[in-house]
Amino acid sequence: MDQAIQDNWWPRKAEKLYGQQSTNLDTGDGASSLYSDDLPSPAAEFGKNRHYANPRTFEKRHNTNDFSELKPGFLNGSPGRLWRPTQANGTSNGSVQLGNYASTTDLIADQQAYAHSTDESTDVEIKGRRNKERDREPLAICRFITGFPKTAFGLFLAFHIAFAVTTAVMVVLDYNILPFEFERFPLFLLDDDTFTRSRAWRNRDNATGKIRRFTQDQVQATWPRASSIDKIELFYELEEGNVFTKEILQTIKGIEEDVLNLMEYQNSFCQLASPERCAKPTSVLRYFDGTYKSIDPVFDDPNFDNIAKILYEASTNTATKVDFLYFMSNESIFNAEVASAKLTRSYLSLGWPLNGTGGSDENRKLIETFLLETVKPKLEDVIENNKGVLDLIYTSRLLFQRSARIEGLGDLVLAIGSLGFIFCFIWFQTRSLWITGWSVLTIVTGFFGSNLIYRVVLGFTYLGFFHVLAIFIILGIGADDIFVFYDTWRATGHHHYRSLAHRLSDCYRRAAGTMFVTSFTTMAAFMASATTPLIPIRTFGIFSGLLVAVNYLTVVTFLPTVVILYHLHFKGKCCCCCRCRQKYDQSEEDEYNWTEDFYYYQPSKPSVAKKKNKLVVFFRKYYFPFVTHRVARWFIILLFLGAFAVFLYYVTLLQVDEEQYKIFVPSHNLGKAQDRQARSFRPNENDQFVRVYILWGLGKRDYSDCHYSDYDCPGKHVWDDTFNLNSPPAQKSMKDFCTRLKTLPRNESDHLKIRRDVLTGDLQVDCFMEDFDMYLQKEENNSKYSNDTNLQIPLTETKMLNFMRQNPNIYDMSMLSDTFYRYFDVGVSFWLTNGYNFNDTEDYRTYNDFIGEWKEKNYTKQVRNIPGYYGTRLRYVAVKVNLTLNALRLGYTTGLPVMNNWEEFMNIELSKMPPELQGGFQLTRTIWHNLKVQENLVLTAITGIVIGIGLALPVLILATQNIIVGFLATLTIATITTCVIGVIPMVGWKLGVLTSMNLCLVVGLAVDYVVHLAQGYHLSLYSDRKGRLRDTLEHVGISVLSGATTTLGASFFMMFSKIQFYVQFGIFIFSVVGFSLVFSLGFFTTVLGIIGPENSTGSLTALYRRCFSDRKEKDLDCHTCDGKGYISSTIQISAPVHNGVASRDSSSSLTIPRPRMYTVGI
Repeated sequence: MDQAIQDNWWPRKAEKLYGQQSTNLDTGDGASSLYSDDLPSPAAEFGKNRHYANPRTFEKRHNTNDFSELKPGFLNGSPGRLWRPTQANGTSNGSVQLGNYASTTDLIADQQAYAHSTDESTDVEIKGRRNKERDREPLAICRFITGFPKTAFGLFLAFHIAFAVTTAVMVVLDYNILPFEFERFPLFLLDDDTFTRSRAWRNRDNATGKIRRFTQDQVQATWPRASSIDKIELFYELEEGNVFTKEILQTIKGIEEDVLNLMEYQNSFCQLASPERCAKPTSVLRYFDGTYKSIDPVFDDPNFDNIAKILYEASTNTATKVDFLYFMSNESIFNAEVASAKLTRSYLSLGWPLNGTGGSDENRKLIETFLLETVKPKLEDVIENNKGVLDLIYTSRLLFQRSARIEGLGDLVLAIGSLGFIFCFIWFQTRSLWITGWSVLTIVTGFFGSNLIYRVVLGFTYLGFFHVLAIFIILGIGADDIFVFYDTWRATGHHHYRSLAHRLSDCYRRAAGTMFVTSFTTMAAFMASATTPLIPIRTFGIFSGLLVAVNYLTVVTFLPTVVILYHLHFKGKCCCCCRCRQKYDQSEEDEYNWTEDFYYYQPSKPSVAKKKNKLVVFFRKYYFPFVTHRVARWFIILLFLGAFAVFLYYVTLLQVDEEQYKIFVPSHNLGKAQDRQARSFRPNENDQFVRVYILWGLGKRDYSDCHYSDYDCPGKHVWDDTFNLNSPPAQKSMKDFCTRLKTLPRNESDHLKIRRDVLTGDLQVDCFMEDFDMYLQKEENNSKYSNDTNLQIPLTETKMLNFMRQNPNIYDMSMLSDTFYRYFDVGVSFWLTNGYNFNDTEDYRTYNDFIGEWKEKNYTKQVRNIPGYYGTRLRYVAVKVNLTLNALRLGYTTGLPVMNNWEEFMNIELSKMPPELQGGFQLTRTIWHNLKVQENLVLTAITGIVIGIGLALPVLILATQNIIVGFLATLTIATITTCVIGVIPMVGWKLGVLTSMNLCLVVGLAVDYVVHLAQGYHLSLYSDRKGRLRDTLEHVGISVLSGATTTLGASFFMMFSKIQFYVQFGIFIFSVVGFSLVFSLGFFTTVLGIIGPENSTGSLTALYRRCFSDRKEKDLDCHTCDGKGYISSTIQISAPVHNGVASRDSSSSLTIPRPRMYTVGI
């Protein structure tokens, strides 16, 4: 029996039986004892003596019949006799004489009777406290709902209708109330240098005044579709075998011809090699059909008789080996005797611009439609026809993008399946179509309400795939709250209440408090994701938090009106809104009759109780004894610790994903194609290698005026006005830099991962200064120039004025201002236009995109008789460097160190340059920023988990008002999170973009069920841990199980998606909820049954009293003082007592008369 109960038993019973009396009770050993002079108080005896179940146990353990250390107790349950250890005749050795009891058997019976009577006393006391709670003044909202149920229902329903109607009106008014964006996933770090630099480069030509250079080929357009916008890439694969056999090559030829001969492809979409002929597919077959026979006659074998010889020659001939790398898979073997590979590929080009006058967006849509409606069905037929012969995989950039949008939106239909499952399950649990229908409707309308706050109040302008997935989350969380409220409502049906308002208030107080704690912790965990600068993650966290908050308000306002209307008008009736069912006896729980006997009471004969839910019976009758069994509980703990150790081991195996994130599932055709592109072929010129650009003249793009959620904000153009290449030191420094970059020693080039040319071994660096200088030297040797012409770098005013005077057909010297000084820029303009002949030169093709000229007022003049300009301002120049890093197989752990190496290298080099060149920087178009995003996502996931768990600890401690319960709940949440992280490497995933985004959700979903149980343990009126645990499982267990079932069911449907992110999302949700359910009901409850706090252990209230209150540890709770009074350990009550009930505003004392007691004979 609990020590506190034993210590406080006497004074509590005395207070109940005798009320106000005139003598004081000293529960210590003081002089004012209530009892006989030689009889210490029971409280003192209980406090001093050791606890044994009965005298026989004491006698057996200590091999003595000296019962002086035995606990006091009743004799045979008789109110008139009490045995206790006494000092015999003042001797030091105490003994117990049995008096009119012949043996210790009677004493054993007395001990058992005492324990039974004390348990019954505790149960009755708790029932009394619960009855007082039920009789409390009803809440105002409950009085309103029960007093005017239809009005309340209509009022709260109007709010939900208003959410949907307001959204519809705004859509009609063309207000962007639903800013969905499914074509892009704006993972941008707006304040990061990698982003602002890359955007500066990508938007470098958008500022007004840009001079657009051109060539004669561009002016005299040849024919439409002469260029290529995309390609249809085909992969030919055999699991076992060789694709370079005669039979397979003939099959490949047939497949290519099937696509090439499509009439729509020929007439409208193929790239044209001439005005009347489509370009042939880029294929290994070109080495057999005579296309390259001018290089070597061996490349003419239409019957495929010399496959090994021809392919070996293609792989070694300097004229073909670079292009041939495109066809070589990683495991391919080519020599004079053998040509073997399991995989190869080819592609057919799509022409651009299309015939006609349509805009670029319209033409792109035409190509996408052609790929989707013509090419895709044709290739699917080819796959079916060649099944068992050759596996065909196909892809296209435009097809990939269009399919991602279509499949992504199509997979959202799975939300209907989730919604249907949740609807059916709620209906099954509530047995009411009325409650189910309105409950699910409010979850859906809550989405619109949350969006109104998100879009209109907070001003966010982005909704993406991630936000739509929040529907799946809120369906589970919403159903969970519905079960909590309705299960609590059904539980109140087992008790008597003064009115319906009292019943609803009792349900409301318990359910709303529990739901608030779970909703708050979940919302806080989601809001923790708002700390990231990534727009999709930050806005998703805020949006999901709003969904949880709105759902909570919905359940605590609208759902009570639905339940009350059902209770008053539909319950038990056979109609369209509910199920016909047999009525149970409506009698309530057993009520106990108190006797006037001081020592025992007898319950009245209970009536037929209302039938309880089978799960409630299971948790109370079967599950509770199992988790508290003295052997089984340790087995459960060991089982969970073993499982935790396994998943913790897998956590140590977690690796960062070094590949581009997958859009489609691996079994999808486009998923296979993405995998083959990234992993299956040798490095070649067609690969997406990282390119570093070293840029001068531009500053980092300014996004300071952009809205915090405007992912489409263009930002502001920033120029580096200090940039100037007209000074000789700047020209010389730039030329020296180019020379150094191209001649870096092996160790430095490897450190920077600079790629080398396959044929020459030279570093692949495109730096214009050397080629510019070579052009000027060649121009200087032209016979039209005088001997004093000098065009060597640096270009000075003297050199360029002499040069310009000798080209009077180009430059009008009379138009030249006296302050003009941009003579280096004049030379660059002359070079890139090839002396204003506008020929398509190699230099033009290489450097045209890396050098930008702008018109400058008062200086820029038009060339005589030619549509060109001189006297322009050189605004930016760039150097391009190819790296060995493949963008499709690059993770931040590998890529960011290389980026840092480049940053360090550039800082050193720039420091050596003159001031006008020190504003340069290195960048990539997207790669460096993508790597920073990967890193940020991983850090966000880790930070979100730490913040979520960190917030959960104080919230749970405050919610449960107990340090121990809060700590154990947080420990369980941390354990769940660890196991979920362990699932990632267990199923073969790595820590990439998608998994990192999913990890942001873990804590937000892991807290629910643990919090439910922790809150139930806190709210239990029992003081011992087993009583509290049993009470918790009986009241909360069914809600936890029901809520988990709905979320598991909702996430299950997502596993059938074709989009990889949706599948991973479904598995993550399933894992989180599954682990949460198992660990909360298994591990957490078992731990509470072993070390759960009892009485005031770990209580914040007790801690407060100990630190800031005069109340003593042994003081008793006053259950009739509205929380403002207590009974002191000296039985001085800090409130007046009337008819045995303490009130608030006086210091009147309670005295207890001395009960008549007898001792066993001494």
